[in-house]
Amino acid sequence: MSISSPFLIVCFDPDELTGLIDLAQTLGYPDAQVSAGGIEDAIQALQQRSVSPKYILIDTGKRGKDVLQDIDRLAEHCEGDVHVVVIGSINDIVFYRELKSRGVLEYFPRPVSVADVRAVMMQSSSAGKQKSGSGENRSGTVISVMSSASGDGATTVAMNLAYSLAHEYKQPTVLVDMDYQFGLISKSLDMSAAFGIKELFDHPERGLDDMLISKMLVSYKGKLNIIAAPNDLRLLPMVRPETIRELVNVLRSQFAFIIIDVPHLWTDWTAATLTYSDHSVMVAQLWLRSLTHASRLLTAWHSVGVSEKDISIVINRSGAKFKEAITTQDFERICRHKIDAHINNDIRAVSQAENEARTLMEAEEKGLMQQQFNQLAASLCKRFRPEVLQQEMESAAAKKGLKLLLKK
Repeated sequence: MSISSPFLIVCFDPDELTGLIDLAQTLGYPDAQVSAGGIEDAIQALQQRSVSPKYILIDTGKRGKDVLQDIDRLAEHCEGDVHVVVIGSINDIVFYRELKSRGVLEYFPRPVSVADVRAVMMQSSSAGKQKSGSGENRSGTVISVMSSASGDGATTVAMNLAYSLAHEYKQPTVLVDMDYQFGLISKSLDMSAAFGIKELFDHPERGLDDMLISKMLVSYKGKLNIIAAPNDLRLLPMVRPETIRELVNVLRSQFAFIIIDVPHLWTDWTAATLTYSDHSVMVAQLWLRSLTHASRLLTAWHSVGVSEKDISIVINRSGAKFKEAITTQDFERICRHKIDAHINNDIRAVSQAENEARTLMEAEEKGLMQQQFNQLAASLCKRFRPEVLQQEMESAAAKKGLKLLLKK
């Protein structure tokens, strides 16, 4: 617990403290400052700090509307840009309005989900950037891609999904290779990257801003940018979950889509990557080992607040022959989640792409796999950027009309 942490927990009911600490850790604040006691303890916690916290999470326990007086007293010791989230037992619209009129970011009657708290925090961060004039009034969509078992092909899906969004749908897209030790995206595309994710993971104390991001980015054929993993094998440093949150916040202001290739690890920072994403894609194969890990991983995803509706399952190497092969129906039954997309098993196309240091989208032009990646990208555009598909339809109609006119 640190008095310099940007996150302060104020808990009026000690019985709720453990859950609040777990919530803060999942949100990316493992060292959150904690005040467990009365209002005097909370005020003292604020006075101990040299810098005001960015977020204050207040749990009012079983207290009634009298807690408003304590919140008013606490506000006298807070700076104006502090975001306050309150959790309590009261489910009353008048109480809710009283809190909102005091500038509280949001109030949640118990029980509260991690996803709900994360959502209001992300909205407040995006609003702050827009208010400060740091960029265009938009917020990019974050898509995390992770394999259910090592080697299932998350990197392949992430690369080609990002390429499709950038080139087929003309969306400013960044592909983040977060596999610090074994990431091969830049090598697969024969790219040289002097800077990359190591700048952030190795030196989190420097902070993150637009200038550092510009050094980390490497352009790949137009609207696609890449943040590469290190070229040499390094020991993985201790990655703080809040570092992931800071990266996501900055990238949201610059790109329409942020595709993150998440390594096959289950740690607090990979969990934070999923919780700060708008959508998570699990890449699996139709064989027993992949199914076993997929089921376990889905349970873990749900435990940190990733909702069912925010998950897509993509089957890679569909049609491949495995010794322990399973059916689509068995996979869906055991994982309790439908399969959303299939990527064909085409060894020839994969080998061609590797030999040419290109994406499958480029190597297999107008092939089945290209169509499948485009369909996956279209499904994400439909959900998060529906205006993009509308523009595509209008453009296709205009081209068709022009061809008919020229033919005549």
